[in-house]
Amino acid sequence: MMLETERLILRPLTLADAETAFYGWTGDEEVAKYVSWLPHRTIDDTMAWLKEIEWKHEDDARVPRDNYIWGFVLKETGELFGSGGLIWEEDYQLYQVGYNIKKSHWNRGYTTEAMKAILDFAATDLGIRKVAGGHAKENLASAKVLEKLGFTYDRDDVTAHVDGVRFFESREYFLNLDA
Repeated sequence: MMLETERLILRPLTLADAETAFYGWTGDEEVAKYVSWLPHRTIDDTMAWLKEIEWKHEDDARVPRDNYIWGFVLKETGELFGSGGLIWEEDYQLYQVGYNIKKSHWNRGYTTEAMKAILDFAATDLGIRKVAGGHAKENLASAKVLEKLGFTYDRDDVTAHVDGVRFFESREYFLNLDA
């Protein structure tokens, strides 16, 4: 399932994207600084992640699954520079938005543009009415993305990294979608 915006094409990621993703954002410690996953140490880590999400892009996007992840591609150049989508959050019983892009593409509005398309897909194609979002308190850029998308602040929280050892202070938001 591909999505399109004015400047971007959102497409499923494949194993062929491993090197681009690893050197672009999944292996970048600065990109991963404010997220719950740990930076990938090797391309094999990125390949394992891609295998995990690859099957989730079957022909019928309406089949419920726990993640809907797209690669973000610039229309003008064809460059893959990030990824994002909807991740099932068991604690909330809702999908949560998530996104990561290469540092060289920060502060250009690409993430907001991509996520608007994904939220439209969530409401229109999947019938989702409410989604969650969150960011590390220090990650002001992510706060701006959520605010531009119309998310409403709910509360402060503490988020665990996937290793279960490290934690960071976070801010949690919700967005009601109108289909």
